[in-house]
Amino acid sequence: MSDFYSLSGAFGDLFKATKEKCPIHHKPMIEAPRVGKICPLCEKEKLDKAENEMVKKIYDDNARKTLLRKSLIDDPETYSCTFSSYITKNDTIEGNLKQQARLIAGQYLKQPDAKFNTILSGPPGVGKTHLAMAILNAVNDNAKPAQKCVFMNVVSLFMQIRSSFDDSTSWWTEKNVERFLKDVNLVVIDDLGSESAMSSGPRDATQFVQTILYNITNSQRRIIFTTNLTQTQLVKTYNSKVVSRILRGTKGHILNFNGIKDKRIGAF
Repeated sequence: MSDFYSLSGAFGDLFKATKEKCPIHHKPMIEAPRVGKICPLCEKEKLDKAENEMVKKIYDDNARKTLLRKSLIDDPETYSCTFSSYITKNDTIEGNLKQQARLIAGQYLKQPDAKFNTILSGPPGVGKTHLAMAILNAVNDNAKPAQKCVFMNVVSLFMQIRSSFDDSTSWWTEKNVERFLKDVNLVVIDDLGSESAMSSGPRDATQFVQTILYNITNSQRRIIFTTNLTQTQLVKTYNSKVVSRILRGTKGHILNFNGIKDKRIGAF
């Protein structure tokens, strides 16, 4: 800090050392124009703190924007899905599921190092995607420090990876995707099982799908899955290593939507 105290010598007319000492650092205070007496060490600490806060804010802002920048969502309205917009009545299946989802969101939010997966299973159109995104939005909006969250529709994900085979400029290579999903804090993989429709072969997942799912679930331990498949169907669709990793840590974190009517179908 000698540079600060040399100011009184180099700019004697502007900065003058005083006999008064800083009560914190016990160094001589300096008389500064229009400011008065200051401690150079205190001023440096203020600047360092302001700089650190600015860097942290930039990091948090960028982390929170990961959800919009890198997600693959087939319906843009999904971004607006929150707990508030999931309207339910008390003492109903939907109301209980919403409460379960809130508790799970709180665990992901308050325990950023907790490693467990969550499964939302049931027929189409019952609100699985809505609550999965509600959990993600709650963590993305409230985590301090920010957690990087991302939403991946499984069909869109595999289509992007496949398209990269013929496009050397595509970011969505298998390696990039696996590296990216390993490094984020929380992932939704939406509609697991629907990727089988991409294949003209048997209903079981192709080796291409199995390999990517294995690599993702092996390295990322905080995944929220939505699926129309039952656990029995998961076992029939994917190999045992993939299923084991999908189910890892899901005890107490499985939301069953069976018994809820398809909300997409209106009355005739």
